[in-house]
Amino acid sequence: MEATTKIVFLWSHPRSVSTAFLRAFMQRDDYITFHEPFGEPCYFGPERIYSYFDNELSEHAEHLDTTYSQIIDEILKAAANKEKKNVFVKDMPRHVVRPDYKSHPENPTVLPIDFLKRCKHTFIIRTPRKAVPSNYRAFIGVNREFIHDDIGYPELQALFEFLTQFTGTRPAVVDAGDLVSEPTAIMRMYCESGINDRFEPSMLEWRPERVQAFDKYAGWHDEAQYSTGFNQIQKKKDNTDGLVLPEDVQQLIERSMPIYEALREFGIRV
Repeated sequence: MEATTKIVFLWSHPRSVSTAFLRAFMQRDDYITFHEPFGEPCYFGPERIYSYFDNELSEHAEHLDTTYSQIIDEILKAAANKEKKNVFVKDMPRHVVRPDYKSHPENPTVLPIDFLKRCKHTFIIRTPRKAVPSNYRAFIGVNREFIHDDIGYPELQALFEFLTQFTGTRPAVVDAGDLVSEPTAIMRMYCESGINDRFEPSMLEWRPERVQAFDKYAGWHDEAQYSTGFNQIQKKKDNTDGLVLPEDVQQLIERSMPIYEALREFGIRV
């Protein structure tokens, strides 16, 4: 039986305006939204992929038993809601792509093939010349040592290429620069041609207020919470004026640019 509700994934990298994109779907009454649900099993659960937060596990006791299958079940349960609402999930390939993904061409992720097949996959990207400095500033802002690999462009490309081959259809790609410049046109095209749904003008504006779903990454999503729309995100997103980037961060930008440029070739165009 064909599924009657959509499960739409927006795969992103840090500082890509993806959380504002999620806020757009939070304005709709016909969608249930998830904010980076696979972050918990990736960083804190028994199947965790990365050990960045191993020294802080006691502060995340509620997630120490969280598994990928539990998150998948939550998403599928949401999609089975009686009101026939669709599901929109914003997450990052870094949370699901195996560190040794090159050794697993049959499935570079930790997610089951059947679940990947059930979902509609889309991507959002942003030039490393803006995303990397913004990510560096965010790490400094929360007093953390900068993690170079956190930006996740290689994993983004690996997932995009796998899903293109696996599904036989190239996922829709949104460039954040185009989105903040032409939010109405890009969002309309994303909805109508990217996920085969209608566009709603209410998606373009929201109230500046605390969003409880963003609390788990305090300090990272202030712009998306206290802005009122994409145009304001464009003006306030980065605040990197005067930020001096170390040589290794500048090199990260240059290494990431070819991946961004390759994915941008498939971006939604106005």
